[in-house]
Amino acid sequence: MRISMKEILNEDIDEKRITDLEGYRFFIPSYQRGYRWTKNEIFALLDDIDNFSPDDDKKYCIQPLIVKKCDEGYYEVVDGQQRLTTIYIFMKIAAQKPDSPPPLFELEYETRGKNNMFLKNLSDDNHKNDSTIDFHYIGEAYDAIKRWSEIHLKSPADISQLNIKIMESVFFILYELPDGSEPISVFTKVNLGKIPLTNAELIKALLLKKDNFETKNNEELSEIQLKISIAWDRIEHGLQNDSFWYFLNAKDPGGTRIDLLFELLANKYNENSISPKQPLFPFLVFFAVLEKADNKEEFVRRLWNEVEHLYEEFCEWYNNLNKYHIIGYLIDTGTTVETIFSLIKGKRKSAATKELLKKAKEKTNTEKYKDLTKLSFDSDKSEIRRILLLFNIATLVCKSEKQYRFPFDIYKKEKWDVEHIHAIGDDTDDPDDSLGNLTLLDCHTNRIYKNKPFPEKRRIIIERESKGLFVPLCTKNIFLKAYSKEFDDMSLWNDSDKRDYIEKIEETLQAFYEGGAML
Repeated sequence: MRISMKEILNEDIDEKRITDLEGYRFFIPSYQRGYRWTKNEIFALLDDIDNFSPDDDKKYCIQPLIVKKCDEGYYEVVDGQQRLTTIYIFMKIAAQKPDSPPPLFELEYETRGKNNMFLKNLSDDNHKNDSTIDFHYIGEAYDAIKRWSEIHLKSPADISQLNIKIMESVFFILYELPDGSEPISVFTKVNLGKIPLTNAELIKALLLKKDNFETKNNEELSEIQLKISIAWDRIEHGLQNDSFWYFLNAKDPGGTRIDLLFELLANKYNENSISPKQPLFPFLVFFAVLEKADNKEEFVRRLWNEVEHLYEEFCEWYNNLNKYHIIGYLIDTGTTVETIFSLIKGKRKSAATKELLKKAKEKTNTEKYKDLTKLSFDSDKSEIRRILLLFNIATLVCKSEKQYRFPFDIYKKEKWDVEHIHAIGDDTDDPDDSLGNLTLLDCHTNRIYKNKPFPEKRRIIIERESKGLFVPLCTKNIFLKAYSKEFDDMSLWNDSDKRDYIEKIEETLQAFYEGGAML
């Protein structure tokens, strides 16, 4: 059963720069495994921070930090201790340089002997202690930070400058568990991956905060939150349809898929020049915008309307089979959704279709290869793959009868590639790497038939389709010799078949580019 962020977090999502943590006392409980970061993780974090430019009030988000406030005034860390400890160790190193303050916050560990004193006294002369596994890793981390500093920083002043950057520009998104929460249970769920901290989950918690809404009537507030939550689930459910998802995307991100919509909208709202490379980029953008908004409720409603509109636009693309096939091809060949929107925005249906077809022609690059017989498997494999994919799609689009949907989900989830029709290991004819002897085939079927003769390959292809498995229409037509004008020898894929096949590719692509009934 999926457990939402709302079940474990209260409504307070807070941004905390390292400077804002001054005076905080963090406590790492014994149910956690202790500090375990190695040189690789430490170098990656410091490289990111060092390369980050804090110009124009930009900030670097390090990670969500989940805590539970305790009666004694300290915060029990439920998740995020590895980065918190690394920052602490760096600040202990920097504190030994001129003009650098000590760590702004305290860090304590439970039931680990002298660990607290070891951390407090951490220095160049006091960081080696292998009496416990925690001492060992903290000492190793200390040495790793020192090595990184020697490589990347030229002087003690540089260390102090980086320390200032960390204090002023690095921040956590702080989540405080509500009263009555059980930290051990939350820790277990987070670390088992049952509560993925995705952009979408964070944004949902951000947008549905009660402070965003002017109404103080709990019943009315619940109705607003419920309305958005129901629509949210409807959109997420729709995106979980693999046929829909893989039409728009190359991979499954795991977890929630509604993130896609927020990623696209975040670029529009990114007024603070937040780096898109940051893992929580969309959330950080909307957090910044909402923080500055004069009317938070108005912004939430406007943003949610845009989310629904964007989803409806994708649904329209998917349900219109002509758009589905053209856009699906463009996305598979590297065209971004933003580019597609720029091509069709403000245009009537026929004009938008012309723009999409023009882009498809550019992506296929058939102008460069006017003589398709010159294409070679060794030198032009990627171009051949595009042409063969478009040939299959164009065949579906240009058919006069009911159009079938090309299964982009099967095509992307399985490994499909360019394969030989007449096997190069079949000695009934000379090896041929030209387009006339190539087709799209999944790797599983290719492993089955390998270098078998043409009639045997035909039998395997027909058998595969009879079992309900997907075979690209054009691949099936090849083995049925549907493109051949002569049928004197059904046991071979000969030169005449190859010429007729290429002629059909050229004819189909030309009809596709011209639009025909689509316009």
